[in-house]
Amino acid sequence: MYSSIKWDFLDTILAIVLSTLLVILGSIFIETLIELKFPEKVKVNNNVYFSFLISSITIFIIKKFSLPYKNLVTWLFMWVILLIIFINLSVKKNNNIYFYDFSLEIICSSLLTILFLLPAINLSIIKYKTNFNSLGFQKAKIKYFSMGIYYWITCLIIVGLWGWLLEILKLDFLLPPNTAKEVLILAFENIFITIILVSIIVPICEEVFFRGFLIKGLERKFNLKICLLISSGIFSIFHIHIGSLFPTFILGICLGLLYIKSKSIYPSIFIHSVHNFFAVIINKFYL
Repeated sequence: MYSSIKWDFLDTILAIVLSTLLVILGSIFIETLIELKFPEKVKVNNNVYFSFLISSITIFIIKKFSLPYKNLVTWLFMWVILLIIFINLSVKKNNNIYFYDFSLEIICSSLLTILFLLPAINLSIIKYKTNFNSLGFQKAKIKYFSMGIYYWITCLIIVGLWGWLLEILKLDFLLPPNTAKEVLILAFENIFITIILVSIIVPICEEVFFRGFLIKGLERKFNLKICLLISSGIFSIFHIHIGSLFPTFILGICLGLLYIKSKSIYPSIFIHSVHNFFAVIINKFYL
């Protein structure tokens, strides 16, 4: 459909598991480095045993299923070095930590998003010896970008009705969090920094994984409708907050449909970026 090469269903599941494990490890490593740099910032936690357990599980999975690891280790090493540089050069201001004028929390969130993508890149590009075209980086006709706008507006209407229903039923705990506003606050209301994270880095990484990689892997086991539902469900679950589950699931359906129809990841990246961009703009100037 998109490429003659489709990775095995098991490899797809392993990528999800490894991505989750790496993000957990990355989060612990970030917390540990921050504790060492700013011991008064966070209470010292003993994460050694938990880190050892997660690392052991990760290594076991890689060895058990004979997954390629040399490139992954190199990328992880570069990721760690970059993280150490950012944290080591950071300073504390007003109870928050900043790398120059950039929020360290925003930087770390971006790095974790990139870390989440690495197992998928490692399996698809290295193990299957493909290029980025196999992940959906193929030319798309203009009509699919305009089709994406239509899908997106439909998505907004559905989510808007959902929010209206929740307010009527007084189920405020199911309302989605204002993530864009939170990021803006961390960035000192710096809209440029916020847009780089929310509208560029996050959409690219998430679309490559949840659409370009995940849907293709699921195709080995399920038809496209089921693939769309599963990928959208996983996409929503990884956004963690209970209030994000339904809106993110609907957005995932919109982006997944666009990817399937266009056979390219560019339209879904574009719509995802537009969606996040407008969230930032509205929170910056109207809320």
